Amino acid sequence: EGDVPTNQHTFLRIVCSTMAELAVASPRSPQSAGQDPHVSSLAAGEPPMMQSLDEVLEIPESVQDLQLVSRDFLDGRGKFEAVHNAMLSRSLMSGSFECTTSVGSVMRYEGTFLNDPHTERPTPSGQGVRTNPDGSTYSGQWKDGLYDGHGEWKACPPSCESFLGEWKKGRKHGFGVQKFANGDTYEGDWANGKFQDRGKYVYANGDEFMGIWEKGLKLNGTFYFKDGRVSTRRWQNGGLVACQDFDPQKRLYQATITKAQVHDPAKGRYGTSALAGTMVSPRGVRID
Repeated sequence: EGDVPTNQHTFLRIVCSTMAELAVASPRSPQSAGQDPHVSSLAAGEPPMMQSLDEVLEIPESVQDLQLVSRDFLDGRGKFEAVHNAMLSRSLMSGSFECTTSVGSVMRYEGTFLNDPHTERPTPSGQGVRTNPDGSTYSGQWKDGLYDGHGEWKACPPSCESFLGEWKKGRKHGFGVQKFANGDTYEGDWANGKFQDRGKYVYANGDEFMGIWEKGLKLNGTFYFKDGRVSTRRWQNGGLVACQDFDPQKRLYQATITKAQVHDPAKGRYGTSALAGTMVSPRGVRID
């Protein structure tokens, strides 16, 4: 100690005595007392920034935006349940509802809604899946309670009928692929639920038609038969007015010009004897 200056020796004594006094005056740590440190820190009134990050804080009711709404329909015919933003009267909700029809069938929807959850009926909007009373299902986009946007409809098994494509106000509108229960398939444009403009129709037996449609009816186009025959035809108001047939195997071409010829019962079937006099080869040579 002789080498320590007097003023530095005095400073060390003061520091040691101060630390001893603090140790006696301070309470035991929560860990030594067997207490939860989180509870102790809250009781001590520490600032939030000094509290543990593992601590679960209570959320004041004033800032709890999301709430669960659950209500039953009249006469016990269904139930509606969804999570919504309580601060907005018409916020986008996520949930489900189901209802029972007069014949006892059940319809169920799971997805998003856009309506007042307390007073208005559930209105699907956004993305959702609905199972219809007949067993068919729709999965896709919704607007104002109707199919709207891209979605897929499937019939109840074992039926293979389905539609995948675009919808507008509950109807097929835009581009889509329809598979029918009998095995036929249509791929092309739609308008108000009907074939419109360009489309390809494939029959279950393998024959194909490619052409233009108007309000669900053929306007003009070409048949490609499975046996190789090709027939280009034109319609007016759903009635056939002209057609030209070609058989590549027999190398025969048949042209019909007038509407009367098209609808002549004797010429209504391809390859009949009544048509033999009108047969010409691809080079224009008449075949009698």
